[in-house]
Amino acid sequence: MNLAFYIILLSIVFFSMYVIYKTINYREKLTPMVGMMIAMTLGMSVGLTVGVIVGILLPTNFFIATILGMFVGMIVGFSAGLPFHTIAVLDGLLSGLMGGMMGAMLGNMIDMGYDAAMTKIMFFIFLGTMMILLQMIHQTAKEKVNLQPYLLITIALFTFYFVIFEWAY
Repeated sequence: MNLAFYIILLSIVFFSMYVIYKTINYREKLTPMVGMMIAMTLGMSVGLTVGVIVGILLPTNFFIATILGMFVGMIVGFSAGLPFHTIAVLDGLLSGLMGGMMGAMLGNMIDMGYDAAMTKIMFFIFLGTMMILLQMIHQTAKEKVNLQPYLLITIALFTFYFVIFEWAY
């Protein structure tokens, strides 16, 4: 397994835990609909990204890749929906299940020459989604948020990861 895959997986764990932490902290200020959206977005994003990575890493064992992608997406979706209502939990579970399945299929179908590019694309989509999700949490909690630092952090993260991935591949 390449160094870039470890960096991506660690980043996914870090960002998922951070969004779940923010969700738990602001659960009184967030509406049930926002809770459902957080669970669905996080479950689907993590399921897709991890599913693609596992599908690329295990090209000969599609069953294990699908189960791992689904399991990770379901756990994250469940965890994100837990501070809210049962509907949010169910929404996160099913979104993670679907994302993990689709990600594993995509990762398994990608030609070996394009696996690094697809991993980068999926990870950058994941990062962008997490930044938008954090912005939504702050806006719904009526917290004054200056968008410029978030934009600068997002650009810095994209640049950092792009340089690391180009070096690691």
